[in-house]
Amino acid sequence: MTGNDIFAIQKLNYIRKLNLRKIHIWGKLTLIILIFCNLQSFSQPDSVWVAFKEHFKSNVVQLGNLYCWQDNTFLPGKLFLNKEPDFQKEFKVHEPELFSELNETAEDFYIFLNSLNANEKQHLIRYFTYFETYFDKALREEDLPLDIKYIAPALSAMNQNFVGTLRKAGIWQLNHFQAVTNGVTVNQLVDERFNPWLSTPAFAASIKQNLKNFSSPELAVLGYLYGNAKVKNAIVFAGEDASLFEILAFLPESARHFIAGYQAVSVFLKVNRFKPAVEPLAKTVLPDTARVNKQLHFKQVSHVLKIPEEQLEFLNPQYRFSIVPETGLTVKLLVPKGYWDDFVLWQDSVYNTFDSTLFAITVQKIEYPPAPGRQYAGEPVKNLQIEGKTKITYKLQTGDVLGIIAEKYDVRVSDLKYWNNISNERRIQAGKTLIIFVDDDKAEYYAGLQKQNKSKETTPAITEQLNQTSPLQKYQPKNSGRKVEHTVKSGESPFTIAKKYTGVTPEDILIWNNISDARKIQIGQKLIVYESN
Repeated sequence: MTGNDIFAIQKLNYIRKLNLRKIHIWGKLTLIILIFCNLQSFSQPDSVWVAFKEHFKSNVVQLGNLYCWQDNTFLPGKLFLNKEPDFQKEFKVHEPELFSELNETAEDFYIFLNSLNANEKQHLIRYFTYFETYFDKALREEDLPLDIKYIAPALSAMNQNFVGTLRKAGIWQLNHFQAVTNGVTVNQLVDERFNPWLSTPAFAASIKQNLKNFSSPELAVLGYLYGNAKVKNAIVFAGEDASLFEILAFLPESARHFIAGYQAVSVFLKVNRFKPAVEPLAKTVLPDTARVNKQLHFKQVSHVLKIPEEQLEFLNPQYRFSIVPETGLTVKLLVPKGYWDDFVLWQDSVYNTFDSTLFAITVQKIEYPPAPGRQYAGEPVKNLQIEGKTKITYKLQTGDVLGIIAEKYDVRVSDLKYWNNISNERRIQAGKTLIIFVDDDKAEYYAGLQKQNKSKETTPAITEQLNQTSPLQKYQPKNSGRKVEHTVKSGESPFTIAKKYTGVTPEDILIWNNISDARKIQIGQKLIVYESN
C-alpha cells in the first residue's frame, strides 16, 4: 500500500466522520423540532374539536328558540335525568349499533353534554323524543339499524333550521344532491330539507343506497357525510382489510369528531329520557294538514285565523320567506291541531287578505336546479363542484345545439343550462366555452371527445355538402329511407326532431336541409327527413 493509498483512506474516514457528525446534529435538531411540535399540540386544544362543540352548543341554543317551547301544550310528559353520569360504564351497557369501537374523545363530549344547563338538556331530549317514533319507522322501512337515528342530534342538535358547511341543511344535514335525488324539493321558495318529516325518509334512502357501495353501515354513514369517493379512496389507502379507525386516518379529522359526538349523544339520549304523557306519540302531537291550491303567505293565515306566524314557520320550515308557492298542484300547509275546519271555512278570506306586495320575493328567479350557492339568473356559476364528477370544457362550434351536446356527453340539457347559467339555449355562441360535468372514470374519454368530433365534422364530404347551394331535391338520403316533410314546432331543435324518426341523427337533418346553423331553424319551417324503413 502506497502513501497515496493511505492518505486516500484517511481522507475517506474523515469525510465519513464529518457526515456522521452532520447527521447526528440534524437528528438532534429534528428531535427537538418534533418535541416542540408535540408540546405545542398538547398545549393547544384541537381547533376542529373546539369548533365541533361550539357548533353543537350554538344549535342547542337555537333549538330553544323554536316556537314549540312557547306552547304549554307541546309534548307534555316527564323528564328523567341521570344524576350520576359515568360514560365508561354507560357505554358498555348502551353500546351503539354503529361505531362500537370507543373513540378516545367521546367521553370528553359526554362531559360537555352533561355540562349543558337544565333547559338546554330538556330541549334536546324532548325534541328528539318528539321525532324518535317517526325516525324508527323510517329506518325500519329501509331495514337499517335503529341507532342511526342518533346521527341527527350528533350533527345538528336537532336544530331543524341549521345550515352547515357546503350548504348542507336540516337536522340530517342533507346536501342539495342527496335531497333532490331522493324526492326532496329544493328551490328558491321551498327547501324541504328543513322539515324533519320530509327529510327523514330521504336521509334513510340515502344511507340505504350507500350500503350498496360499502360493506358496513358505518362506512355508508361516512360516505353520506364525506362523499363516497373520499371513503373509497381512504379504503384503498388503508388496505382492504383495514379496520374502521385505520380508514379514518385517511379521512378529514372531523370524521373522528363526528364519531365521538355520535357515541356520546347516543349514550346521553339513552340514559336521559323523556316520557310523554300520552301514547301513542305520533297520533297525538301531529298537526292538521290543510290543502293549498293558490299562492299563500303565512301573514294571511295568521291575520284571519289568529294563528301566530311564528307557529306556522315552526310547523312549515320548508317554506322560505313564509310563502307557500303556487305550483299548479295542491300543496300541504300544516296548521295547529283543530284548525283544519277553520281554514276550510275561511280560506277565501285567507287568500284575499293583503295584496301582492307580500310576494315580491318571487321576482328573483333562480335557474333550474337551485344551486347550493344560490346562483341568480345573469350571474356566472362560480366554483361549482359535484361529488364523483370531473369538470371538463367544451368549445362551441358553428351549428352546435345543447341537445346534441347533451346526447354526446350523456348529460341533460337542463344540467348544461344550469352549469353554464344559460337562460335561452338558442343564444349560445360559437367560440364560447361550456362547462360539462362527467363521471370521474369517464373523464379522459369525454375530454378527448371534442377532438374526435371535430375531425369527423370537418371531413371533406360533409364540408362539401354544407357548402352546396343546390336545391334540396339534389341531396340524396344516406339510405333508402322514406321521405318525410316535418314542420318545426315551438321548442324543437334538430336534436328533438331526430329523436322522432328512426335512424335519423341531428347532423343528418342539417345536411339534408342545407342548414349550417342549427339555431336558425324557425317555427313553421318545413324540413326534409329520410326515415329508415
